[in-house]
Amino acid sequence: MVLATTTYNADIFPFMKEFIQSLTERNYQNRVIGLIENGSWAPMAVKGMKALLEGGKNLTFLEPAVKITSALDDTSRAQIAALADALTAE
Repeated sequence: MVLATTTYNADIFPFMKEFIQSLTERNYQNRVIGLIENGSWAPMAVKGMKALLEGGKNLTFLEPAVKITSALDDTSRAQIAALADALTAE
């Protein structure tokens, strides 16, 4: 699964936070997860998503986590391509 969200007040956007909490309440485990964050000044969503999911059993976080600063650029496009490659390798 790939989770993508914006940084909102130095945290995860509320709808994504609720979604992840729903997963953890239902014992989400044995999965491979890719993470994408977007933020203008200080993207922090990946850190928050990992913190919410850290109690899950046998979760693997793919690298790289994608960081988009406001809009896609060549660097973030390359990170997305690398994440897609990592997903297909799993």
